[in-house]
Order: sequence, then structure tokens, then C-alpha cells
Amino acid sequence: MRLPAGLTLLTLLAACATEGGETASAPVPVVSAPALLAQRLPAQAGTFQRGATSPIENPLPGVEVAYATSGRSAAGFVQVVRPADGALPDGPGSVVVQEEYRRVLAAAQRGSGPHRRLRLVNETDQPPGAPLLRCAELEGAYGRTPVMSTNCVGAAGGQLLRLRVSMPRRDPPPADPRAFVRDIAAALGAGNSHWIVAPSEGKRPLPRRNRVRVR
Repeated sequence: MRLPAGLTLLTLLAACATEGGETASAPVPVVSAPALLAQRLPAQAGTFQRGATSPIENPLPGVEVAYATSGRSAAGFVQVVRPADGALPDGPGSVVVQEEYRRVLAAAQRGSGPHRRLRLVNETDQPPGAPLLRCAELEGAYGRTPVMSTNCVGAAGGQLLRLRVSMPRRDPPPADPRAFVRDIAAALGAGNSHWIVAPSEGKRPLPRRNRVRVR
């Protein structure tokens, strides 16, 4: 059946949430799930202001949302990526997240050249108590400029998350990277990051009591 023009994916999902029917098989991420989840990222995280949203393919499809402080003394991004093998549980505990964290950390320490190297100084799960992300705090130099960088990997809403924020290393620092991470996690964490799904082919939509609506 051809859908009426202008009927968006969000409308379809909301309609599915209100219809009755038989129980369907496990939910599967839809193609646009990263973009839908990224809509929940805040306009401000810590002292960072949200910037442009861009598509990425490296190598998995998703979106990247830029953030920067006033004057761009500190900058970062949040990437929301669709996993290759199905939806992920929230948090840093899955094998997929752990492998991606190790890859991101190794790339950050390796740097992009002999004059851009970082060393690991601390690892934490953020936010404490109910972690959504595994984070590495690094220090080093880009040429002659001392820098600090925080790199995090996690999962929310079934999607893979990558986060990075970098700034010159000085006292006091230009921004608080943990405040940035905290506000991003709060926007995407438990209670805010339900799976964005489509009903499996050949199955009727789940009844309202069994589905999670996209808010």
C-alpha cells in the first residue's frame, strides 16, 4: 500500500504504538535510527553549544553532531552510529562497545603523526552509578601546544555512541569535559533512549502495552 505523502517515519512509529496486534519478533533498528536518536542531543552540554549535524560512513552509517564552546577554545562531537549486527543494550558493557572503545583509544594514542600524540591518564565509566559510556582521558601535545582530550564509547537507544572533546591543556581548563559528557548521557540515558524500531516483515505491530513510543 502506498503511504500518503508527508507521512513521516515518526508518524508511522507512533501509529504502530497505538495499534493492537500479535506479539512480533525482536525489534530491529531502522535505517534512520541514528538521526532520530541524535535529535535528543541537547542544544547545550556543559558550556558547549550544539552545531551542525552531518552524515558519516566510517565504516558504519550514522550522524555526527558538532559541539564547541564560545570562541571555539574547546570543541568536540557526538557520533550516533547504527550497529552492523542489531540493536545494542544501553551502556558500555556489550562486546561491541568494548571492542570499539579499544579501537578508539588505540587510534587516539597513536595520533595522526609524530607531532600529535596523546597518552592515557585515566579511564572512567560515565555517568557514575548508571554508566552509559566508557571514557578515556588523555593528555599530550599537538606540535608545541599541550592538549587534553576525552574519548568515550557507549550505547543508547540500540545505537552505538562515540564522543570526543578536545581543548588546550591549561589551568584553569577552557571547559569541563565531564560536564559535557554528563549532559550528553543525561539526554540519551535511561528513560530517554528507548529502541527506535520497525515491525518485522510479515508480523503485525506490537500492542501499545508492549511497545515503546518515540517521544
